[in-house]
Amino acid sequence: MANRIDKRNTKFHDVLRMLRKECKVARPIKVVSRDLNEEKLCGCCVAYLDDHGGVSRFVIEVDNNLAPVTAIDTLLHEWAHALDQVANGVTGEPHRSSWGKCYARVWRAYVAKIID
Repeated sequence: MANRIDKRNTKFHDVLRMLRKECKVARPIKVVSRDLNEEKLCGCCVAYLDDHGGVSRFVIEVDNNLAPVTAIDTLLHEWAHALDQVANGVTGEPHRSSWGKCYARVWRAYVAKIID
């Protein structure tokens, strides 16, 4: 399928490489694509906590049925969650103002580096 996030979707992987370089997160991040239709999600960012309640790593999932541009937007959105949670802690408020600042940082990096 042409829409799927796989090795053929090079723009998605270019954006992922850019994020790893320009918007480094101080914890390991694994990015996976899978069918999230049943969950009714475009994507999610799962934080794994250590024994002291700090974030030890992240898994970002992106629905592999999304159009490439939507998959990229979802990746940017979820990456901002990882940045925010490392900098400001994990809370029940996912789209707080600190997340908005992280999203703006991610978006600026994307616009500066990945322009058609």
